Amino acid sequence: MKEINPAIEDMLAHKKLSESKVERLIFLKKLVDKVAVRPYLPDSEVDKIERKFGVKPDVITWGDYFQTHIASEHWEKSDKEFDTIIDTIRFDLIAAVMIFSNKNKEFFIDLEEAFQASTNDLEKSGMENEEINHLHILMTYFNEMGLKMSAFENKDFDFFRQYSEEQAVS
Repeated sequence: MKEINPAIEDMLAHKKLSESKVERLIFLKKLVDKVAVRPYLPDSEVDKIERKFGVKPDVITWGDYFQTHIASEHWEKSDKEFDTIIDTIRFDLIAAVMIFSNKNKEFFIDLEEAFQASTNDLEKSGMENEEINHLHILMTYFNEMGLKMSAFENKDFDFFRQYSEEQAVS
């Protein structure tokens, strides 16, 4: 497994990412590839792209997607801000599996309907819309990545508890 996706190698060559950011991007890729059961691009799609263009795409796994997205969108942020972004993604992945595991189909349908209503009703309170939008993002992670509780380790849940406590204090 490549630790750094080729799509961001140019950023490394031009020293746009600090050593700390590179380490955190490697951590993020490994974490996401460990917990995502479903592929970002199915093998059939990768094969189709390779036949058409003669090369495989750089972004194939969910880890590739998150690593390249975070690197390209947030490279200018300070190391501390970058750490916060990575930690928030880790927290959200764990939150998604904790919230949506063992929920019935109606739960997902109700959330989807609430999300659609919130996007249509701009007069709804901002905080309520933010919560619904955030839950929808978590649901999307859960469904599209195929997150399973068993893919996470105790250290991930320890991190989740610690991060929750830190956020409650701040």
